[in-house]
Amino acid sequence: MSNVNAWRALLDRIVSRGKLVFDNASVPLGDKGTKDPKVWALALLARTVSNIDGAILLLDAGHVVEARTLIRCVYENFFCAAAIAKTGDDFIKTMELDDAASRKKQAKRLLNWSGKQDQPLDFAEKLTEFAAALDAKHPTAPYLNHQKTAESGTVADAYIFYNVLSNDAAHPSATSLSRYITWNDDETEWTLSAYRSDDLDEIDETLELACGAMLGVTVAVNEAVAGGNVGESLFRLSDDFKTLSNASKAARDNKAA
Repeated sequence: MSNVNAWRALLDRIVSRGKLVFDNASVPLGDKGTKDPKVWALALLARTVSNIDGAILLLDAGHVVEARTLIRCVYENFFCAAAIAKTGDDFIKTMELDDAASRKKQAKRLLNWSGKQDQPLDFAEKLTEFAAALDAKHPTAPYLNHQKTAESGTVADAYIFYNVLSNDAAHPSATSLSRYITWNDDETEWTLSAYRSDDLDEIDETLELACGAMLGVTVAVNEAVAGGNVGESLFRLSDDFKTLSNASKAARDNKAA
């Protein structure tokens, strides 16, 4: 028995709770400006709500793989939100260094490409200055590591689901590519299609993953911004998630038996 409708209803409740956290948050106006951890936490919540909306549109259109790829983004939001809730300003510095590292690499790659062109490009000089300034300001800027981020936010177990979504949806792996091959009942013939058919069990699982990640972001951001008790209790949502998760697992086990 599929729990798709129940998962959709629970996801709607969690999203509504997240929106209340966002709407009722007090945006700080101190010296930190947009670098305040609360601002970054709220931005992560806004991104998460948008990601979930996109995932639902894709699910409704029958694009489960693409929906799961977006939900993978929500897990990244979860890791960052949890890290902000636990370490605050320290993690903001980590994110800024990751941005600097990324910009440095992009600038150097673009400069390497421009140097191979037949004629000099007009932006090369300014880009060289930009790259040099970044090197001087951030000589050893490290990239953000999602596994370490999850660990710093004490949500390391969630990284397991992130890895699953990476392999079975987001990356062109053997597992994800096999989704587009359908075998007949005796596995003697197969069909390759860009529009694979998805069963209710996988949609059920996808919605469960979405609920878990959305709930995680909501809890973390609520903690980061000291959101308090607005709307439906997060404890109740968490209990309902566990109950429905157990019911879905039992249904899958019965079907496999």
